Formats: sequence, structure tokens, C-alpha cells
Amino acid sequence: MAGTPKRVLRFMPFLTEAGPARSVRVYRNKEVIYSQGSPADAVFYLQSGAVKLTVASPHRGKKAVLAVLEEGDFFGEGCLGRERQRISTATSMGSSTVTRLGKNAFRQKIDRDPAFAAMFMTYLLSQIARFKADLADHFLNSSERRLARILLTYRGFLQKSKSGPFTLGLSQSALAEMVGTTRSRVSTFMNRFRKKGYVRYNGGLQIDPERLTAFLQG
Repeated sequence: MAGTPKRVLRFMPFLTEAGPARSVRVYRNKEVIYSQGSPADAVFYLQSGAVKLTVASPHRGKKAVLAVLEEGDFFGEGCLGRERQRISTATSMGSSTVTRLGKNAFRQKIDRDPAFAAMFMTYLLSQIARFKADLADHFLNSSERRLARILLTYRGFLQKSKSGPFTLGLSQSALAEMVGTTRSRVSTFMNRFRKKGYVRYNGGLQIDPERLTAFLQG
């Protein structure tokens, strides 16, 4: 358990308890965990790997990346409220291990365990703040600055790659979806970042957080 993020350890006792409402599955790269419009009947917990949440417009044929989730994140928690159908699609990026928890069992845990409920509420509030920052960034900043912020946000698993510039499926196409621009523009920005020393390639993508932060601060 050495090196396991604290947020993972907080929820581990409940997630490792045996029970018919819990199941663990390993997903392959690009395998869909649940689809937009499918029944919302469970909460999912990401034990390892990464998961991408996307939403597609049924009328315009466009798709947007809502978030990339890391180890220790929950998703599908909308079923605990009024969500009856999934409003997004969850897809594994690389290999991922995911725990599925039935909606009713999860609600019972929240009702009966105040400490767990408090931890989960703290987690949800931090996620809401993160998503608000992402939304503001999308509307207020340029594509180049949005890319810089994404690289800073996800640098923890970007640096784990040993076989290429991006890890866990974060190709330039995926980054373009997250930024809301084209792959060619992301390529242009990355080349510019490399020339300025914000990023470098040494068996994988590595970033300089101080220089990227300075860039974002103007």
C-alpha cells in the first residue's frame, strides 16, 4: 500500500468489504464502462488507471471530454440523486481496475456511516470546485492556456509513460478533445512549449510545473 494516495486509503475499508452489491473488474484500453443514456444504477470507484468521461450531442454529432479521472476518483455518482440515465459515457484509458457499487448499498452506507458520508461529501465538493475551474477555463482562456492547465492538472500520470510522449491514452487527439480545439493546433502548441522549455521528451512527456505555472500567471 506504500505510495497509495490518501484519498484511496480513506475509502478502502468499504470498497474491500465483501458483498453482493460490489464487484471489481479490469477494463481494457478504450473499453466502455457505461454509455450515455444507459440506466444509472451504480456508483463506480477507480482503483487504478484512468477513465475518460465524454458527452455527445444527439443532434449535432459533436463529442466533448468532461473530465479525465485518476486513481481514487468516483464516477457515476449522479445516480444517488435524480439521475435515472447516464448523462455521459465512461471509457477506460489504458488498463484500469474499477469497483462497481450498487446504488442502494451506497446510499445505505452514507445513511449509516457519518464518517464515510463526511469523507464522500468532502470529495464531491473538491470535484465540484475542479469542474467549475475547468468550465471557467474553457470560456475565459485561449486554447493554448487551456492546454497548459490540462498538462499541469494531469502531470501525475503523464510522467509515468515509458513507451511514448503520452500515457493512458492521452494522445494529442484526446488532448484536443479536452481543450476543445484541433489536433494540429495541439501539436503546434506542444512544439512551442518544447521550444520554451515548458515540456520535454525523455522516454515520455515531462513537464516543468514552475515554467508552465509562470506562463499561466502571465
